[in-house]
Amino acid sequence: MHLLKLMLREEYRLHVSYSSARMFVAIPVFVFAIALVMSLTLTNIQSTIGLKDLITNLNAGVFLYGISVGTIGFMGRTYVERRQGKNNYIVAMPALLPMSYSSTFLGMFLRDVLFYLALMLGPAFLGLITAAAIVPYSMISVASVCTTMVLSFMFGISLSFAISVIGSRDRIAFAVLVIAFLALLIGFGGLHLYGMEAILPSIGFQMSLPPFGYDLGTAFSFLVLTICAFVGFTALAVLCVAESYEGEAKKKVAQSVILPSYNKRFAFARSYQPILAKEFVDLKRSGTLGKMVFTFIAPLAFLSFTTWYVNNGLNVPVGFNLVFYAAMVGFFGVMLYSWLTNMDVVDYYETMPVSVPKVIRAKLMMYLFLTTGISTAFVLMIAFLNDETRLLWLALPVLYVTSAYMVVSISHLTGLHPNSFLFNPDVLLKFSLISLLPDICLTILSFSVDRDPVVSIAAIIMVLGFLLLVTFLLLKRLDRKWSNTGFN
Repeated sequence: MHLLKLMLREEYRLHVSYSSARMFVAIPVFVFAIALVMSLTLTNIQSTIGLKDLITNLNAGVFLYGISVGTIGFMGRTYVERRQGKNNYIVAMPALLPMSYSSTFLGMFLRDVLFYLALMLGPAFLGLITAAAIVPYSMISVASVCTTMVLSFMFGISLSFAISVIGSRDRIAFAVLVIAFLALLIGFGGLHLYGMEAILPSIGFQMSLPPFGYDLGTAFSFLVLTICAFVGFTALAVLCVAESYEGEAKKKVAQSVILPSYNKRFAFARSYQPILAKEFVDLKRSGTLGKMVFTFIAPLAFLSFTTWYVNNGLNVPVGFNLVFYAAMVGFFGVMLYSWLTNMDVVDYYETMPVSVPKVIRAKLMMYLFLTTGISTAFVLMIAFLNDETRLLWLALPVLYVTSAYMVVSISHLTGLHPNSFLFNPDVLLKFSLISLLPDICLTILSFSVDRDPVVSIAAIIMVLGFLLLVTFLLLKRLDRKWSNTGFN
């Protein structure tokens, strides 16, 4: 318990150091306001999508959020490997103090569970409860919805914790687990072998309680199943935490020198050649590529099978077409930029004749090298699966423009530290506006491509032209914003 208190204090101080205590408190206020507005307008939203589908998709989103923040195994190992001098996280202290890594990793996991429940989900629940006092919603239904969201988050974060710890120790086991997860999604969305409750048992809990049902026995069964899964995944992760990380650095040092071979491959990059070569060496030796692929592919696969189920299983004509998928792929890809900036400590660049804007541009090039092929393959696959190859001429430009726009926007706002700056509410608000507005425009326009092709396609081209212009301007302003800043 004392270790958990220290870790919570450490996390608070870390986030306050990015902005201020006042700005830190603004995050839950911002979440509360959004939840309140959405809850008050729920009746209007239901005219477009049913309450059952809305709650299902909401829990799917919370589950994915839990997966995205639950990669404790990868993050903890990174903190341990980067310990230096007096600058250390508590999770790395077993290298210096009589503590076990299993206890610090468990403390880090519980810290994140409490932290995100209090910072994100808690304010959202308060917004829903406040709306229920204004609009006559059933408090029993509100309680069941809030409980289900907590269960979905806990299931997602514990699953991610277990997979990340196992993946940090054995790449083959990590690949097997990811393939098994994707197979579950295929069985649900593609083959219709079972419902979503087989993947996310909290959905079964919700559908057995108001406002959808009143089967307390079934609800209790799904509740016990979800809690057991949470405890089981957490226990599995703790048991799989390595007893020592001291041998990892020695193994990496013993590897052959591969920088010269990468340096030759990037001869076309001219002045960016050595930086790109160094970045790709870091990418290979850090094992970040597998994490990036999982971070990128898993949400897209879940989105694909969820929309497939909504359209075919529930017979709800939402209108998700290839243009919509292309836009989503472009916007999801921005998550990979945070991985590229988190492969290694960039402080060492301070002693080299390079600037922050130049390293940012090198990482942007690296991002495009890594994501263009995967993104294109995903869109082509969706086109053939949904028999929408006729829309490829429009979907591919949407994919490439949104990808470039999003990664340039986040690099302009956050530089080389997106994971830090996005906890600054001011930066988070700007990024939300920058990302949500074009996303909403492209989503709405994609729904009318088949119904009113001339107007919608013309509007999409105008949006893409505007995004290209903004991308070019932000890219030109990188030097002005980041040239006078240091790497640390």
